[in-house]
Amino acid sequence: MNEQACLARYATRDVWLDTGKQHVCMTKIADLEALLDQIDPVTFAADERIPYWAELWPSAVGLARYVTGHLSLAGQQVLELGCGLGLVGMVAALQGARVLCTDYEADALVFARHNARRHHCRQVRFRLVDWRRPALRRRYNTILASDVIYEARNFGPLVTLLQRFLARGGQAVFADPERPNAVPFFALLRHRGFTYHKAVEPVVWDGRHRIAIYTIRHRTVPLALPRHAALRSS
Repeated sequence: MNEQACLARYATRDVWLDTGKQHVCMTKIADLEALLDQIDPVTFAADERIPYWAELWPSAVGLARYVTGHLSLAGQQVLELGCGLGLVGMVAALQGARVLCTDYEADALVFARHNARRHHCRQVRFRLVDWRRPALRRRYNTILASDVIYEARNFGPLVTLLQRFLARGGQAVFADPERPNAVPFFALLRHRGFTYHKAVEPVVWDGRHRIAIYTIRHRTVPLALPRHAALRSS
């Protein structure tokens, strides 16, 4: 199905938001509740697919603003996980990054591509990716994701993906509305050799929110000094 045919299947509306350095216009689903009512129970039972991609969530808004205000991504290879409508990847591309936007839902990628195209983003590509079997070909300087650490079944695949595809010296930046059920994800990160730092981004979008921004890196292990050098320094 081509882009226009896919977009025509949904009732949509455009929303404007300020990312801190530019105003962007995003095409989104007009009524998420109506879309949820249309879910086929058989399809849901097979993989519990819910079209969360169809909404512009506060975590994505917070991460987009954090990217524009705190990250220098020009010239970097950037991967976005669970891109949904494509806001975060698009903002990174507008900063000069070379971005691969990925999602598990084909229709999400159609909307993300549409939103990127209308902002003339040329350094962004789109790919269908399952976190459990990620068909990726390289490591990335930066991996971005918002609202991906809410289901425990995804914690292991996500951390494994970071181990395989986050470049040494790189950073993953995840945004989340401080869900308490995400605690085991961070325990698993530490167990697998990562460190993380938390910041908070206040967001006014469909209400007031505190969005946690987690910067995740490979743990650096100090090189062991030769024994005689250690003795001399003591």
